[in-house]
Amino acid sequence: MHTTQHEDSSEAAQPNQGVWKSLWNSPMVRFGIAVGVGMAYLEGCDPLSAQTAPDEPQGVSVSDTVVVTASRIEQPLSEVTTHLTVVEADVLAQSAGMILDDVLRQVPGFSLFRRSSSVVAHPTSQGVSLRGIGPSGASRTLVLLDGVPLNDPFGGWIYWSRVGRDSLERVEIARGGASNVWGSSSLGGTIQLITSRPQGESLRLRGEAGERGTLAAEADYGRQSERGGFLVRGSSFDTDGYHVLAPEQRGSIDVPAFSEHTAFGARGDFQANDSVHLFLRGDRYDEERGNGTQITGNETEADSFSGGADFAVSSSGSWSVRLFSVDQEFVNLFSAQADDRESENPALDQFLVDAEGVGLSALGQYLLGDGERAQRLTVGADWSRNEGTTFENFFFSNDRFNNQRQAGGEQTLLGVFAQDQIWLGDKVLLQIGARYDEWDTADGRRFEFSNITGDVRLDQAFEDRDDSAFSPRLGLVAELGDGQLLRAAAYRSFRAPTNNELYRPFRVRSDITAANELLVPETLTGAEVGYRVERSRFALDVTAFLNELEDPIANVTIGFGPGVVGACGFTPGGGSCRQRQNLGETRVQGLELDLRGRIDSSWSWAFQALSTDAEVQDAPGQGLEGLQLAQVPELQASFRLDWSRSRFDAGLVARWVDEQFEDDLNQRLLDDFTVVDFVGQFQIDERWSVFAAVENATDEEIQTGLSGNGLLAIGTPRLARAGVRLRLTR
Repeated sequence: MHTTQHEDSSEAAQPNQGVWKSLWNSPMVRFGIAVGVGMAYLEGCDPLSAQTAPDEPQGVSVSDTVVVTASRIEQPLSEVTTHLTVVEADVLAQSAGMILDDVLRQVPGFSLFRRSSSVVAHPTSQGVSLRGIGPSGASRTLVLLDGVPLNDPFGGWIYWSRVGRDSLERVEIARGGASNVWGSSSLGGTIQLITSRPQGESLRLRGEAGERGTLAAEADYGRQSERGGFLVRGSSFDTDGYHVLAPEQRGSIDVPAFSEHTAFGARGDFQANDSVHLFLRGDRYDEERGNGTQITGNETEADSFSGGADFAVSSSGSWSVRLFSVDQEFVNLFSAQADDRESENPALDQFLVDAEGVGLSALGQYLLGDGERAQRLTVGADWSRNEGTTFENFFFSNDRFNNQRQAGGEQTLLGVFAQDQIWLGDKVLLQIGARYDEWDTADGRRFEFSNITGDVRLDQAFEDRDDSAFSPRLGLVAELGDGQLLRAAAYRSFRAPTNNELYRPFRVRSDITAANELLVPETLTGAEVGYRVERSRFALDVTAFLNELEDPIANVTIGFGPGVVGACGFTPGGGSCRQRQNLGETRVQGLELDLRGRIDSSWSWAFQALSTDAEVQDAPGQGLEGLQLAQVPELQASFRLDWSRSRFDAGLVARWVDEQFEDDLNQRLLDDFTVVDFVGQFQIDERWSVFAAVENATDEEIQTGLSGNGLLAIGTPRLARAGVRLRLTR
């Protein structure tokens, strides 16, 4: 257990071995390869020359049957030019994780800012990244619900519990820069959440209970006809939570981090005629959380609306228009805690973070030619505006907050794009596209005054700024025959800083992070090449990638307490002052491995691994060159085994994550860990089923954070639960 800083940080910062050697030396990677070879042997042939026998049970080939939307158009998985993972509804249902992010963690490379589950993690740490492209509170991945962004309009993070697992038909995880069609926030990829639609009339209910006072329920009811339909959904979750600090370090102020939320939504569809389809959707989300001590916590209220129209303009052309809005209020209280953990005082009261976001998009698709190999041209434009302000009290003394701060601003993004998909003969697909975006900030301001006298201490208006980005992409898929595909892509993408990064400071125990209104957009230039082969019982997908980020935004350490340090103000002893800053350049390169197969009609398995080398290449004046990116492990792997027979279904997931650094200076190292989950279900009849699950069955200690004064945060302990499902259709 690493609860102190490493004395030789320079040595710890260097990878022990190369990416490829590290991958080969990983026991779980070797195990996955061995399983793959074994499955090929059971099939009675070499894995690269197998032929599908007509009497074989259902296999694992999905590339021609699953239709995905990673490129903003519907296309078979076999035509996607980047590595894409589809998590189907049965996998979502047969997972021990209760909230969506815990389910998606079995895909290596999917990570939030920290290792904590969103069940107890602070909302501002729930930004998602893929392939280790510098995890941060602001997502470097765009998350969409049926094509509408879910990223928070103020900070870019994701409220994962807004979307229930049972409501989803599938999740598409597409790695690699996607700004050429999706714009900002898709710097490192996209995650598309596709909701299921009722066929006829349907009712679905799920209720479950577990350890530590955990209760959850989800329900949806819908009707669908040829002319349209509606769907109403709701979910509720409540848990007493668990302690987020290591047992030996707790004091009387430390309590379990509780969490509760409710979410409601409704969608209506109307088929006006054969050419026009309309929809309208509204959602409400409320949550309240405790953050692990007696006085810290946060609350969120959010309302969102979206609507759109899809209409055909000719036999070979169509347009889609989408409009969405989000109105959100967030409150949060931080505390300063005594070294003996026996007392705490308020330190920062963000009594209102008010944010609004609106967006509009238009997408046109045209088929040029006939048949399955017709040329497909896509054009479109997006506009969005986000504004937000944080209102906060600070400088607590004599049992009161002495000062108040207001900081915020507005930013606007406008982009236009075009993409063409052309078949070069019958075997090679070329995809070429580009996008131009303009980003500007306006009305940025920081205003501070005394709560006691009313005197103005600071009134600073920030200069309006603007920038632009050009995001090209070139992709290629070649069918090699015999179930084999070769794909390659090169791209450039960008992400604009969020209002949260520009204006809102935050605190984690004794560590303070200051905002920076001078941040500029970060840019990624990347390339990847992948190979896929499918057989009746076996599939292999391997991808090598290289990404270089210019001006990446990172939390940079600028000093230590006690005393007044830089933009942080007073920093307590044992604490650090960090500020969001643009580095010069970082490089993230690695290898992804995806193996899956079927033993017989009852047993199936999947093994996935990611090896990553994420290093700071250039950091002028910041002294970080040659160090590893914080929160990025070198190796990750997961293994899933599923069994199904008659009315029984059971699954096991084992997930291993290598050690990683907590901080930018590579002085705080978090241990590796292995988590094993179990889940089982029994189908009583056509309507009723019961299930049970155990998350982190071995009660592994998961180190999620390490503060400057040695406080060790931990993740989800063992959690057992059971429940019942009802499904009615007619």
